[in-house]
Amino acid sequence: MPNWIQERANDIRNAEKEKKAEFDRKAVAASDLKSQLNPFWKELVEVLNQSVREFNLEFSEVNRRIDPFEKPDAYTFMIRRAAYPSVAVKVQLNNAGTTVQYLISKTPKKGMNVVEKQGTFSYTVTDGRVGYSDPSFHSHDDVAKVLLDAFFEF
Repeated sequence: MPNWIQERANDIRNAEKEKKAEFDRKAVAASDLKSQLNPFWKELVEVLNQSVREFNLEFSEVNRRIDPFEKPDAYTFMIRRAAYPSVAVKVQLNNAGTTVQYLISKTPKKGMNVVEKQGTFSYTVTDGRVGYSDPSFHSHDDVAKVLLDAFFEF
């Protein structure tokens, strides 16, 4: 067998080994990150749940109240108000545990078109501490303000 073929085959095998090693490093890093982010996610969910309770204490009128906080699974929650103007907020953590997608749907009056706003925000670990990567979010309260803002429209 010519030497150049063997050299080329060795280059391919080495590149495949390096690619697999890089994949394994990323998988371990993602797993570590997710384990650190789970408590951060749970804390965010509790802050939002508490914010809903506080909102309902402040606005005790039935048509202004936010419906009970819904949590269909560990990584999804929904916040709704059925009375018009109706609002539905769905928030879901991605599988990697690093990005949150949200959808805010508003219907001003019965028979009117739904207005939707989609967005995302991400978490990062910097110097061993979990935080928001978006500079406009410094705390869970900042996220709560964005997600609950539509409920203040009457």
